[in-house]
Amino acid sequence: MKGSTFYISSIDGKYIYITIPENNIVNKLSINIVDIKKMLESGVDFKKVKDISTFFGKTFNVQVYSYYFAIFQAIKKSRKARIKPTVESEKLKKYIFIIDEINRGEISKIFGELFFAIDPGYRGRAGAISTQYSTMSSNEEKFYIPENVYIIGTMNDIDRSVDSFDFAMRRRFRFIEIKADSTTDMLDGLTNININLDSLENDTLKEDALNRMERLNKAIVEVEGLNENYQIGAAYFLKLKTLDFNQLWEDYLQPLLQEYIQGLYNEAEIMTTFAKAYGYKEDKIGDGNGTFENKG
Repeated sequence: MKGSTFYISSIDGKYIYITIPENNIVNKLSINIVDIKKMLESGVDFKKVKDISTFFGKTFNVQVYSYYFAIFQAIKKSRKARIKPTVESEKLKKYIFIIDEINRGEISKIFGELFFAIDPGYRGRAGAISTQYSTMSSNEEKFYIPENVYIIGTMNDIDRSVDSFDFAMRRRFRFIEIKADSTTDMLDGLTNININLDSLENDTLKEDALNRMERLNKAIVEVEGLNENYQIGAAYFLKLKTLDFNQLWEDYLQPLLQEYIQGLYNEAEIMTTFAKAYGYKEDKIGDGNGTFENKG
């Protein structure tokens, strides 16, 4: 407490032995380790030597307590230096794995041994599995799918291959239906690079596309044997960035719709209705078996 220097000369199971070169009367002392532990474990904030005397029930200050105080303060300071700052755990970043047209593949081969691992109840380390490869290589490492990985499979439910989708696998997915009219926002800012930007045609391109899409989809559901699942989505109309409406009809929509109604007795009549609803401008269009006029 007076600023004199002392050194720890040795330590055993019971005492810390100190040397005080500047003290000509008592230049060696022993500090009881048990007492120091009691002070540290008490949680008391010793601010002066008298606090230590009071702690041990002494009426007067004892010389050695001055060194108790210095060692106590040094240990506390050392402890604070070793304490690592608390870091709040950050939420795991989400990762999305998309399997497009998942129903066209063989599900058992797509997921393999992950059949159980993709189930929400088996996610994380708790659901880790040993794969056939780790078994063959005598590797004890296990594989699991983290909880922050989302698997999205897309499919067209009018595709016949949907019927082969494993029922056990169906239970592992949440099915969300995306209808044609729920995707129209993807046409925001639709611009055809082949249109003169000085004209007003681009301003009405999206509106025209939506009107044609709405009329065509209304005509589709009115055909017996077809329903909302056969309606045309907005993604087709994104092709208007490089095509005009006639090209979109001839190269994409007409062949698709002909496939939908193949086998119906009045194919030509239905295609005429679709063409008029869409607003196809050609004088004559055909379906391969004949020709018909569209004056609408």
